[in-house]
Amino acid sequence: MEKQNKLDQALDSITIEKLGLLDYGEEVQLNDCYTLYHYTEDEVIVVNETETWTEMFQVLFNLNNNEITFEAL
Repeated sequence: MEKQNKLDQALDSITIEKLGLLDYGEEVQLNDCYTLYHYTEDEVIVVNETETWTEMFQVLFNLNNNEITFEAL
């Protein structure tokens, strides 16, 4: 159950502002289990499990209406 709480905490910490400032190839540690990563050459942002670097979610967002959607991978 703790892992699920960590995932919820990580997803809740992702904001439109944080996504808008994320550069290509940049990693942002969300907590001790999950990392936000922006692909080097694509407009793809994912949430990875840090230890195994497994992609958990793709993050879709719209700056115009401040909407964030998480697509399970």
